[in-house]
Amino acid sequence: MQKLTNKDLHTSSISTNRAFLPYILISLVVSVVYLPTFTGSFILDDNSLIRNNRYIREAQPIYSHLAREDGITDSQGTRNSHTGYYRPLTSLSYWLDCRLWGMTPQGFRATNLILHLLTCFLLFRFLLFLVNDRQAAFWVTLLYAIHPVNTESVSWISARNNILVTLFVISSVYCYLKRWEGAISLSFIASVLFFAMAVLSKEFGLLVLPCIFFYNRFLSGKRRDISQELISYLPFILVLTAYFLLRKMVTGAWLTPSDAADFWKRVYFATYLVAWNLKLVFAPYGLHSFIVGYPADYLNWQAIASFCGMALLGLVLWQMRKNKLLTFSVFSFLVALLPILNIIPTSAVTLISTRWLYLPMIFLSLAATPFIGRSLKRNRFLTISILIPVLVYAGTYSFVLNKYLWHDEDAFFRQEVFHFNNYFYAGGLAENLFNSKDYQQAERYFKMAIEYYPGEAGNYINYSALLTETGRPEAAISLLEQAKSLSMNRKKRGEWHNNIGTAYFHLSEHTEALEHYRKAIVFLPDESQFWANIGATYGEMGDYDNCVSALNKGLSITPDSVQLRKNLAVAYRRMGDRAKAVREQSNSVSKD
Repeated sequence: MQKLTNKDLHTSSISTNRAFLPYILISLVVSVVYLPTFTGSFILDDNSLIRNNRYIREAQPIYSHLAREDGITDSQGTRNSHTGYYRPLTSLSYWLDCRLWGMTPQGFRATNLILHLLTCFLLFRFLLFLVNDRQAAFWVTLLYAIHPVNTESVSWISARNNILVTLFVISSVYCYLKRWEGAISLSFIASVLFFAMAVLSKEFGLLVLPCIFFYNRFLSGKRRDISQELISYLPFILVLTAYFLLRKMVTGAWLTPSDAADFWKRVYFATYLVAWNLKLVFAPYGLHSFIVGYPADYLNWQAIASFCGMALLGLVLWQMRKNKLLTFSVFSFLVALLPILNIIPTSAVTLISTRWLYLPMIFLSLAATPFIGRSLKRNRFLTISILIPVLVYAGTYSFVLNKYLWHDEDAFFRQEVFHFNNYFYAGGLAENLFNSKDYQQAERYFKMAIEYYPGEAGNYINYSALLTETGRPEAAISLLEQAKSLSMNRKKRGEWHNNIGTAYFHLSEHTEALEHYRKAIVFLPDESQFWANIGATYGEMGDYDNCVSALNKGLSITPDSVQLRKNLAVAYRRMGDRAKAVREQSNSVSKD
């Protein structure tokens, strides 16, 4: 047996270090760029889906998440409510985070960052497998890792589904490719498992199948009989069948419910949305939480320009059609864009969102890798001289977005309303100002929110709370009556009844208040504050037995509520039960 020399061992050590160097550098750069996320808080949907979601906070069997519809957060009273989204693995990841970190936003954000790094590491391996150019793969992966477009997916906890589905889609495709090119059969089993995890994370997981189909058409180095290829798809189809059956059982629908109207309008403007998304990737500036709709007319100059641009791009790609890697990348990118082109409409309030580009950008990265590789070989100094300023811009811009936009709700709302004139979030800014007791500014932005979005019931509901608190319950009732006919989900309808009940309570119209409070409970039976309001109303009416009963129901939901225990102590005192009053007063002090 040949003996290894010290020189051989030294060379082996250097080779190992070089192998890990790209991962170390990517981790360091990403950690610096995303440093502000570690001090960030819950924002927007994080509050309803995670922080205030009892299902995430409480102990649950892991398998039970398979029976949960995404966005349905209450355990009772929502059996007839549907969002149409089925993402149990994403929900499970939140639940596991809560077990690991507690209900701390920094912990959840750290998980998002770890998942993002894993996706970047996988992208590096994926590019290396297809292009076999280590340096080009590194530069392209680093750009993807710190691209400003990806900050929404990484820093906004509720956008995690985009990271998870991308991680599992690329894992599935990568394992399939490894097996198809001769790797061990375990790679194929892993590919199927990753596919299952992808579709259970987000609907975009379905894109695995067209991606492997395109690979077999354009890139595979081993041509097999068509029957072998079809057989390789069977396990994926079985997983897909099981997924749709589960989805149907849980959500009541095979697909996400959508409005089928204006189909040809959506098809017509698809190229407009493709151009919009390409602009975000290749000219990333002015990024924020977009609220974008269709142009006002069919002959809008932007729509016409997008047709011309896409036609020109199509002509260029046709000229380069012999470049199979480019063809695979472009086809996969367009298919990855398909779910966000609104041809099949979603419930989103916007047609454009940076978080939706997290997966499609993988395939743009693949298309760019050979180009970067050739540039490095032709003129390494010039190429790196261009890449470094681009990376510095991307990293700096991402850092700014992480610190001043996606950091916390106050920063987010102020940026959106003040800097971008995005009045869709004026109501959120007003609510924050209301909570901080800045009533004058809060009222200003509540009025602005209603002016720009008169159909959004939440703005009326929150504004009515301000009016009641500032001594104007009659105005609150009048405002809520204006909103009565607006579309509301169960949560908003419950809040509507609660707020109008509170306004009547302040007018000492207790019978009317109690009627609305009871209706609020029908919609949101797990809302302890509603039970507290019922208890307070019964107390004012002198019905202390019902008052105590309502307060105890509230405590069964929120046992640590100091206010409920104080109210209960007052009720017992008025009933003449001194012992129970002292007990509840003592409990309230211990909980305070």
